[in-house]
Amino acid sequence: MHTTEALEIAVEQVLAAVRPAVLTDPLSGALRAEESLRTALSGADHGTGGALGQAMACAEAACEHLRYCELQEARLLLVAARGQLVRAHAQRS
Repeated sequence: MHTTEALEIAVEQVLAAVRPAVLTDPLSGALRAEESLRTALSGADHGTGGALGQAMACAEAACEHLRYCELQEARLLLVAARGQLVRAHAQRS
């Protein structure tokens, strides 16, 4: 699986997992989401520039917000990451 696709899947899953309606325990949910996102980022090529690099930076920043259970900020960054992943995907095509 390509780095862009793996990160895109992780971002979508984490976005779904941190919706307010889904979180019965925000702290453990945020920590699980952070772990999932960090796992996806660990397999990514960190030397990447352009839209994929921007997406990775947004996802890494979202991890930091998830660590402190700052869900609104994390969601905003994840939406930005998703937008950059769409751009990266379009650039590959």
